Amino acid sequence: MWENLEVEVNICERCNLGKNHENVRIVGQGNKEAEIFFLFDEISKKEAENKLLLEDKNGKLLNKFFKYSNLDIQRCYFTTLTKCYKDDNIVEGKHIKACSGFLDTQIALIKPKYIISVGEKPTKALIKNQKIDMKKMFGNKYDYFGITVIPIYDISYFLYKMTDKEKWKIANIFGNI
Repeated sequence: MWENLEVEVNICERCNLGKNHENVRIVGQGNKEAEIFFLFDEISKKEAENKLLLEDKNGKLLNKFFKYSNLDIQRCYFTTLTKCYKDDNIVEGKHIKACSGFLDTQIALIKPKYIISVGEKPTKALIKNQKIDMKKMFGNKYDYFGITVIPIYDISYFLYKMTDKEKWKIANIFGNI
């Protein structure tokens, strides 16, 4: 089934990103039997260049949180809402909608216990019946078809605005799942 998903992503033309076959596509990476599923908004330029997620400064920072909280990265799977790199790095709703079936398939195949939605867009994609207020939702638990969703701030927020208290809370979240 994974092979089928990768082929579908690689031949996808559901939106203008997919129709440009020169765009780098990343389905996801990590443990395909993971308990913990990390959902990011989009592929960064550095990730597209390396064709791997977590290869940019945001990924390096996230890896520090994994080490600090003793969260074994081998327990995790990582993916994005969209599977194609967009060079202006602004993913629109139409791109997310076009890729939503791929995300649904990934979640169904992995059957994670937790989904960590990283930022507002991934949180909106999973928690549809609520007004998204990341300050209020940060670190709380929500249900997504029997899977616990825990929204956290976008990684760029970690770099520039996150308070020590918020950093501590993320370390606790990661350490307790």
